[in-house]
Amino acid sequence: MTLTVSVSQLRSNISEYLDRVSKGARLLVNDEKRGKTIAHITKAQTFDKDAYEKKLRKVAGIFTAENHPEWKTKADVISWVRKNRLANERKF
Repeated sequence: MTLTVSVSQLRSNISEYLDRVSKGARLLVNDEKRGKTIAHITKAQTFDKDAYEKKLRKVAGIFTAENHPEWKTKADVISWVRKNRLANERKF
């Protein structure tokens, strides 16, 4: 949900609007005189270490030497990357 308020509305009800932002709403603050959006307030993103680790463990092992024989050694990987980069290079 996106809320649009003026500076004066925000000033008079700041705790209410910050509470809404903490619950997931986005807040656009407009300058009524100039007719421009001067601020965009959203909830701060937090890093969830446990969720990140869970995702990493879920996808671990997708790319293996068994699935991709062209990646058996580090030298093979480097060669494969160089070959594909050259093949995909575009000139404008």
